[in-house]
Amino acid sequence: MTTDKIEVTIRVDKNEARSLGEVVGDLKSQGLEQVQSHERFMIVNGTVNPDALDALRAVKGVASVRKDVAYKTQPN
Repeated sequence: MTTDKIEVTIRVDKNEARSLGEVVGDLKSQGLEQVQSHERFMIVNGTVNPDALDALRAVKGVASVRKDVAYKTQPN
């Protein structure tokens, strides 16, 4: 069974000595896809399998990982 990927926003610790590029590389190795990094804000967006959230949180330099909430209109 395949699970649908979820969109996530990852905040990178501003005090982290590693470069954002290194952190992004590690996130990709843990399954993060469709990556967009915003160095000015130290934020990375992407999609991942829901079961990989803990692996993303364990990456050195990651301050937080949160699922993006998509609001959908309900059909009448």
